[in-house]
Formats: sequence, structure tokens, C-alpha cells
Amino acid sequence: CLPYSVGQASLFAPKVMQAEGLTPNGAPSQKEGNGVIPAFKLFGITSDPTAWGPRDEDPPELKKLQFMPFNKADKLGRISDWNMAQQYPRRYQQQFSGGNNVFNYKHEDDESSFALVDNTPKPKAKNKRRKYFPQPRRRFNNRNRGRPQPSQRGGRVGQARRQSKRRQRYHFRRRPQYGRDEGKREPSVHVEEDWKLVKTLELSSLRSGLAVDEGKTLVTCGDLREWDVSYERVNPRAAIDLKAGDLHVFTTTTSQDPVIQELADKKEGNIFVTDTIAAVLMCAPYSSHSWDVIVTKKDGKIFFDKREKSKIDYLTVNENWNESKESDKESINHPEKLAMEATFINHKFMNQVTKGPLVKMERNNPFLDGVEPSVNGKLLPIAFHYRKWDLGAGRQIIIRCEINGFETRKKKRHYFVARAINEWNAKLSGNIDYRLKLESQSGAVLAAEMKNNHNKLAKWTAKTFMSGADQLKLGYVTRVNPRVNTQHQILLTQRYKAQDFANLMGIKPLVLWGTLSKIIKAINEQEDGSYLIIRDPIEPELRIHSIPENVFENEDDDGVIPEE
Repeated sequence: CLPYSVGQASLFAPKVMQAEGLTPNGAPSQKEGNGVIPAFKLFGITSDPTAWGPRDEDPPELKKLQFMPFNKADKLGRISDWNMAQQYPRRYQQQFSGGNNVFNYKHEDDESSFALVDNTPKPKAKNKRRKYFPQPRRRFNNRNRGRPQPSQRGGRVGQARRQSKRRQRYHFRRRPQYGRDEGKREPSVHVEEDWKLVKTLELSSLRSGLAVDEGKTLVTCGDLREWDVSYERVNPRAAIDLKAGDLHVFTTTTSQDPVIQELADKKEGNIFVTDTIAAVLMCAPYSSHSWDVIVTKKDGKIFFDKREKSKIDYLTVNENWNESKESDKESINHPEKLAMEATFINHKFMNQVTKGPLVKMERNNPFLDGVEPSVNGKLLPIAFHYRKWDLGAGRQIIIRCEINGFETRKKKRHYFVARAINEWNAKLSGNIDYRLKLESQSGAVLAAEMKNNHNKLAKWTAKTFMSGADQLKLGYVTRVNPRVNTQHQILLTQRYKAQDFANLMGIKPLVLWGTLSKIIKAINEQEDGSYLIIRDPIEPELRIHSIPENVFENEDDDGVIPEE
């Protein structure tokens, strides 16, 4: 700031000197009429070419002044400005302030009024969507939901009407939401208060491995027909109608099977069960619906039976689906109606894909005794193989297995198990449309079925292993019209070896046997008596209750599933 003051002094010096009677060089001026002229002399100031400010050899009077160091790159403003600082405080403070504000005014005496102020910007409030209706009117609108409303071109009401019409045009009703039926699941049987809970098994703890040898066939009963090769050429473009017919299938429980009673009397084994019940127990970790099995332990023997009104003989549909099912029991898409439809489709498929004369097994069908003659001509051709396995620790299990047909290759008879996957409505079931994707993407269709019906396909895999069949014949059946559940078509058939299909499912036979072995072990730990194994409808666990003997005798069932 010193050069600026020197410049100002040199600028105004002539006028001051002229007023005082001095010359610019400081010598007294000569005035007319006066003999003595006053003189003016400036301080000697030396400049420093390397820095700003006074040097050490400058007069000591200058050192008493406060000095603010400047960098040569800094901008220089006014020496003192009493007006602009008040008018534009931030502008000049940011533009001309240096590193040390030693000349700034500081008032440090009064600290009572000092307070911190939060200058951080507050987050802006999000624009909330404005409600279309006030609260009272919105409640009134909910009460009128489903009633006919006046036609509107725009707005939410008009949009809802258009969406509703679109849904009705495709599948009559709105698509269900995820997880709505989780709290509506009911147990397969009502558990009385006096039934004592003796053991609880977590489903995750049942998965363990047990290696067993190949089963031994003790007795064969019934009759079979040969596989119809023409069904290997069926495809969606040349579909074959599923023939309607009156068929009867025997599903007699374990303790009422005369062959099993004969084998038990001969002490061929000490554990007896049918393949349907054994598959339910083996695949318990994959199940979602509730089911129950009756166990009778007496004199060192264990019999696994079903209740007279049990539904384990019916095939589930979309059991592992993560969406809710139809709640209207009168609808053809209700789970119970779908289970009956899938079961009858499988019976018709088993009967239709075989041809030729009946081939007798070692014995006749053991369940024909006492059956009316009119029913004898409508029986489904089927064979029963009674097979035995050693589970270790003195446990010999005998299982009644079903065989659906055979085919001859190289003069040797090869048995197979036939099953059918059915499509009821692609838009509602979450599966892929059979007619559009089955021929070109059959793998994707099967993968979707494995996801939604994993438990059902796992039980088919277990049955194929237990029966000793060489192949699993898998058919794809769909409705002719999604609105009618009595007319169906066969679109495709595929064959799988038992082990290959198990690999696709990610199932190991030793895990199936290990699961069954753990359940048998839990029963062996109990005293003689009757027990009920029930799959909890909510929690993933099995509960074993001690029940009175013959508690389900009042239920009426003849062991025959009639075809409708």
C-alpha cells in the first residue's frame, strides 16, 4: 500500500506546495515582498525490489505501523473503504481479502449474544402425490368396489374398468396376488386335544443319506399291456385327444392288502408300506401342503396306512407355486378340483398309451375279490410288485409298487411308469403355454413344471426308483378349452431313465432313503400303539401324535377311485 500513498502524494504535492510557497524539490519559493520562504522535506523511503513493505534500514517510525503482507499475484484494492464494505460486504471480502485479515474489525468483548447457526441446506421435501379422492369419499368408493360404475374416459375409475374388462376377456377374474393364501392353509385332519404330541421333526433335519442295495422282488400281481409306439410321434401340431372312459383304480391301504398280510405272517419283513405312502414320506422336505399318515406299531412290526378319507392318492397341482390359488370351491380351477382333474388325466393317460392283450403277472389282482362284475371290465391295467429292502439295524421294509406297462426290446421285457403333466390355464398357472413352446422349448416347459410342482415330480421319481422300472414315460396334456375341465389333448410324450430324471430334479436316491429311515427311527423310539404323522400346514415340520386305536374307523371308503 505504500507506493499507492507515494503516488497520491506526488499527485497532490504541487498544489500543496504552491499553497505553502514551496517548490517541487522542497526548496523555499521566492515570493515578492517576503524575504523568508518556508521549506517542506519528505521522508527518505527506500524501495525493496524483492518484496513489499519497508526494509530493515527504513526509519523506525514505519515499523510501528501494522503491516499486512501481500503476494505479488494478489489483487490490490483501496487502502480503506468505508462505504463499499457496507454496500457489498461479500463481494469485496471475497475478491480483495488476503490470507490474514489483520485489518478486519473484530469485536471480541461481548460474547453473550454469540450463537452458532446451522447454514447447511435442508433437504427438499419430496413432492407427495396428491390423493385423487378425499378420505371419506375414498372409503365410500371402496364400499362400492365391484358395483357397476358410470362410464368415464379418463381418471382412475376409467382405467380400472378397462383393466377389469381386459382381465375378464382373458381369464374371467383378476390374477391372484402373491402369498395371499399363506394364512388360509388348513391341516389335513383335525388334531384332537387329547392326542399327545410325542415328537417333532424339522423337515430340514430329515435330509440325510442312506445307501441301500437294490430291492428284491418277492411277488408280482395284476396284468399289463405293451407300450403304444405311435405316441412317441405325437406333437402339438398333431395332438391326440385324451379318450374319456369309466375307469376304476384300486388304492387299498397297507394293512388291508392281503399280500402284505401274507408276507407279514411269513415274517418276510417288519416294516410295510405302499409306494404312494412311502413317496409322501420320502419327499416330505419338498411338500408345502398338509398331509397325514397313520402308523401302527405292534409286536415289532410297523404298518404305514392312510386314512379312509385321505387325499394323498390325488395329485397336487402347483403345490410349490408361490402365488395364491382360487378360493371359490365351485370354480373348476379350485385346488381340489384341479387335484381330481390331474388324477383322472393320469389314469386315462396310463390306459391310453398302452395297447394289445393283457399280460398276466404271477398272481391275479389281489383286490378283485368281492368286487362287482360290472366293475371288473372297467379296471385300469396295472401290476403290483412287492419288493423288499434292507435298511440296516434289523429293519426289513416291504413296499407295494405300481407298474403301468412294458415294452419289449431285444426279446426282453422292460417295465415303465407312466405319468402325465397337465396344463389347466397358462395365464393363471404361471407356466409356459404348452401349445406355443412345447415343441421348440420342451426343456423350458419341464423346468417350469419342476419349479411349480416339485413335490409331485419328486414323488414320481421316488416311485420309479422303488418299482425298479427302467423308464418314466412322461406325457404333456392340456385342456382343449381353458374353461372346460373335461376335454383334454395329449401334446407330447418323453421318456427318461430313472437316474437321468432324478438328476434333472436334483434328487439323490440315497437322500430319499435317508429321509424315510429317519422317520422310521422316530417311530421305533415309541412304544407300541397307533400314531399320526401330520405335516404342519404352516411350519416346516412333521408332528407325531399318539392317537387312540381305530380312531378313524367311522370314515367310509372302499379303496376305489371312481373315474368321472
